[in-house]
Amino acid sequence: MEESFTNTRLAYANMMAALQAKVEDLQATKVWLLSEGARLLAKNIHKGPEMTVAVAAVNNAMSAVGVNSGLHNGYLHALKKKTPYAEVPMLNRNAAEELDATVACFDSLTFPVIEDIPKLVNEPLSKIKDALYFVGGVSPKKNEVDMHSFLGHAP
Repeated sequence: MEESFTNTRLAYANMMAALQAKVEDLQATKVWLLSEGARLLAKNIHKGPEMTVAVAAVNNAMSAVGVNSGLHNGYLHALKKKTPYAEVPMLNRNAAEELDATVACFDSLTFPVIEDIPKLVNEPLSKIKDALYFVGGVSPKKNEVDMHSFLGHAP
């Protein structure tokens, strides 16, 4: 009978130790997600190719609208002097519509890093960390990594 109690106590102690280890792992996961994970997620969005391409497209479209406005005024001035339309370089009468389309594209951006994170819900913290570090081109050993060299692409 005493041996049965000893075995039960030992099994209970082992179960409690495993439970304590799991709680400690969950606490470490929570701390990491709140301190590092959120920062990496924001960095992945900010430095990701989706954001870079979208911001560049909006910037280029805004520049075209600005240039076009100046050219339009120049064109009106040229008309007063009877300068032919063909002689007004870079005038793009569709610049405003192109900007609107580019802004609409920017507004509908999706970020794979955000869409992929929920797929890791049952993975250990090490795999979540690896996924976030890989996506952002960030390594715990290096703060910045050139994305082209990190992904093995030529710039």
